[in-house]
Amino acid sequence: MKKPVVAICVAVVALFSVLLGAGHASAAPMQNFSTNGTTFGTFGDHSFCRGAITYKVDAAPNKRGVVRVTATSHGFSGQGPSWVRNPNCRFLFRSAFTSVRGLDLEKWTTGSFGPERGHKKVWEVVTGSGPATVGITTYAVNSAVRVPQAPAGPAFFMLVP
Repeated sequence: MKKPVVAICVAVVALFSVLLGAGHASAAPMQNFSTNGTTFGTFGDHSFCRGAITYKVDAAPNKRGVVRVTATSHGFSGQGPSWVRNPNCRFLFRSAFTSVRGLDLEKWTTGSFGPERGHKKVWEVVTGSGPATVGITTYAVNSAVRVPQAPAGPAFFMLVP
């Protein structure tokens, strides 16, 4: 008689844990993979400025359905006296995502990096909880037409908490 009662109690506890137990979102790295790498080169808005950026995605702390994107500069360089006067390379980040919210939605973010390595730009993309893909590319910041500054960017596939 004890074994069936214990088995039923364990099953009920397991069922309630699955149905009612909701974990909290944390800033721990999400399980994701990128099909084409995480470091890409790009051009900027003046003086032939160029450099490389490494991208990383993780879950925003205590925010369900939000992906935090971090772009880390490897240092940018340019040419001529205009670069000496203004050693900052500006561009737009386009975060295109497909998730439970919709297909090919966009989030635009302005970024600027100088010659120093390690500077970061962080922004959040609201994808909603569940499976999602986020692709990132850079565009010209001072153009009325969308002009891509890099031929491709990383594409991350993930399960968003």
